[in-house]
Amino acid sequence: MLFTNIGFAYLFEYPTFNLFHGYRYIPHILKKRPFDNVFGAILSQGIYVPIVATFLTIFQKNWRWKISFSFFYFLIEHLFLRIKIYKVYWWKPRYTLIFISLYFFVSDFIYKMLAAPKKWAYVLANFQATQVTWVNIMFVYALFRQIRFGRGRYHTWTEHFNLIPLYSLVLSLIASITSKKAIINRFLLIGSHYILDKFLIKKGILKLKFKHVFYHLGWYTIMPFMTRLLKRVINGQPKESTF
Repeated sequence: MLFTNIGFAYLFEYPTFNLFHGYRYIPHILKKRPFDNVFGAILSQGIYVPIVATFLTIFQKNWRWKISFSFFYFLIEHLFLRIKIYKVYWWKPRYTLIFISLYFFVSDFIYKMLAAPKKWAYVLANFQATQVTWVNIMFVYALFRQIRFGRGRYHTWTEHFNLIPLYSLVLSLIASITSKKAIINRFLLIGSHYILDKFLIKKGILKLKFKHVFYHLGWYTIMPFMTRLLKRVINGQPKESTF
């Protein structure tokens, strides 16, 4: 449930934060400003907000709890603006109040669908868990300058963080389609990943800076392993080979 909530938060942030720059985080944790900004987003949308949403859902807290926490985040946003570790452009704190309230109720709905159980809810949960994990892994790769997206000869970090979510969504969709037990599906995912990378590299959109074959192998084999592991955990399957 937590991964699903993080996934929804990441999807919401893609247009509001990555593409249209409604706000900026300034936590002063990482030296490079673009990474510091994105790391602030990860802390907010990958930890603080989803954990509360999952808590409210799992313990079946009523609407009063949800509205109270929405106001709490509303006040926190004003505090962050005041101490200058957060800056807004076209975004308004009242939007936070509205959308977080809706987010808490969406979390409840998905939880009910998982409990029903509805097959589409489990497919969605697996997809969200995969894309969340992959986005976070790619942030670490980028932090160590092993991967970079962009257009043209020089790739800016703004372009990079605009393109990474799309790349992750495409791979996560392929991973969801090929996540069945047959081992051929894992090789289909590896092959699709490799072909996609080669296409993007040829078009000058992607740069990989792996200096050792070990890193190349890890880059293309981690996703099949991760997808099977996450699916087994979410679906409550018995222990088996994850590859």
